[in-house]
Amino acid sequence: MLVPVSATGGDQTHVVKSAVRTLEILEFFDEIRRSANVVTVSEALGYPQSSTAALLRSMVTMGYLQYDARARTYMPTDRVSLLGSWISPPLFEDGALLKMMRAIQDRSGQLVLIGARNGDFAQYVHVLKQPEAVAHHIQTGMKRPIATSGVGHALLSALSDQDVRRLVHRMNAYASEPQDKVDIAELLTQLARVRRRGYAFSKHRVVENYGMIAVKLPSDLASRLLVIGIGGCVDALQARESELVAIAREEMAHYLANKRSKDEGEFRLRLVSDQPVTAPAASA
Repeated sequence: MLVPVSATGGDQTHVVKSAVRTLEILEFFDEIRRSANVVTVSEALGYPQSSTAALLRSMVTMGYLQYDARARTYMPTDRVSLLGSWISPPLFEDGALLKMMRAIQDRSGQLVLIGARNGDFAQYVHVLKQPEAVAHHIQTGMKRPIATSGVGHALLSALSDQDVRRLVHRMNAYASEPQDKVDIAELLTQLARVRRRGYAFSKHRVVENYGMIAVKLPSDLASRLLVIGIGGCVDALQARESELVAIAREEMAHYLANKRSKDEGEFRLRLVSDQPVTAPAASA
């Protein structure tokens, strides 16, 4: 049985419902990677069946979905895959980013995702699942607090301490509950550690017994900073911490080094050798 989920993570402020539903339908197909009928889409996303059917028909008319009349199912067309291919071409034109993610998933046996900043949140912009490695549902589009999540810490580590202070001061000013306020001094200490190690490792932060190892991608390859995340049970990640970090860096070097036409060797060195892997810590 599919559980109704929302790709916006429950944050529906200042969004147009029909636009959200259209994009969530595309993200749903990206997740299941097969055709689906109206009932399946409606139940999975928690939409009324009538409006789901209307949206699917509209997307067929626009050429983003194709309809199999015999099976009564819908499937995305190649028009969807061509959308956005012009953005950050070094990563997307030949599928380098997805190939890298699949290679990391194959070697690690864990969930692998790409995260990016969206306002005050770290958002999962693409997720490759490994069902046996994750007990709870994680999907493309979900958001995590940028100051208290592993992907968020990897993103914030690219900012100066002054910029981090400014961001957190503003977030704390709008926090409705005392427990939602972030200790700036503690956060800066954690970010200093992330910069030294070259990666973030969060444990039990958002979901109990779940963790995330997050490594930044080179900033000059995309239009915004991206982070590769390896997620799974804390015990499994902790036991293989150094290995998993090495896997991420090795696959980044393999798939992304040839995107730098000048001084490829220096780029490879910056990806792998210049980012220290320290001994796993007792806590993070």
